Amino acid sequence: MNWERTYEIEQSPEEPLSWIQYEQLVTAEWTALLNRNSPPSEQEIQAFLEIHPSLVPGAFGFVGGESGHYPRLCGLITQPSLPSYDRRVPDFMWIAQSSDTEEPVLIEIEAPSKRWFTRNGRPTAALTQALHQITDWKVWFDAPRNVEAFKAFYGLDQGWHARRLRPSYLLIYGRRAEANADPSRIPQRGHLFPENVFGRTFDRLQPNPKADDLVCLKAVNSGSFQVVSVPPTLRWRPMLARERGLSGGWDAAILSNPHISERRKEFLIRRREYWSEWVRRDERGVINSSDKE
Repeated sequence: MNWERTYEIEQSPEEPLSWIQYEQLVTAEWTALLNRNSPPSEQEIQAFLEIHPSLVPGAFGFVGGESGHYPRLCGLITQPSLPSYDRRVPDFMWIAQSSDTEEPVLIEIEAPSKRWFTRNGRPTAALTQALHQITDWKVWFDAPRNVEAFKAFYGLDQGWHARRLRPSYLLIYGRRAEANADPSRIPQRGHLFPENVFGRTFDRLQPNPKADDLVCLKAVNSGSFQVVSVPPTLRWRPMLARERGLSGGWDAAILSNPHISERRKEFLIRRREYWSEWVRRDERGVINSSDKE
């Protein structure tokens, strides 16, 4: 093993947008979207979250608490493929990682205007249907052949990625005011969700500072992924270079972000080529986890 550092860190001509600035920007736009006079559709919510993946919970897992590891592919996967599954796929998925576990977090979102309870206190048909959708995904993962196909599609069956698979599920549904309108129903909400299924209202979504380098991705084919969006807080980190090298489309995603300056875009694109070449050398040596540019 090479015990020397084999890469060079270059100073950017301009710093990325600070996390504080980005958090304020996202929070203001998210609040305005949720509270506008005409409630946003599910499609509008999907599009907004694709641009701002740090809003989506689950990047660092749910079961057993938050992990200190970055998720697989360093990104949120939009409308992820489930091999051979021919019904509605999840809206999003993180593949959270810990030292011994891969935790696919399959996420279902519904329009924020949908209600939790009927007037007589029963779960609405829309809520029941959303939970049934999650049950379908749980049943799919119960089949060993599907688990193996999933691992192969997302590269979880190779080398050091061979960890145990433990899926979890998240439903993002409704608004806090309606869900909590009757305090007697709050305990009932907790009993609506089976094991490893979690619920959030849209009001609870907040940008996660740990996700400041995470992007949004689209699975094209087995083992082939394209970047949909990058955050303006993006930095190149040698510790993430191998994982990021598994996806294409970086340049287009960088160029399309209106909150990244032109000089910063030029730097990110030029240095992406450097880090791609560095990964291909396969002689990466010692990596300082705090190095970034």
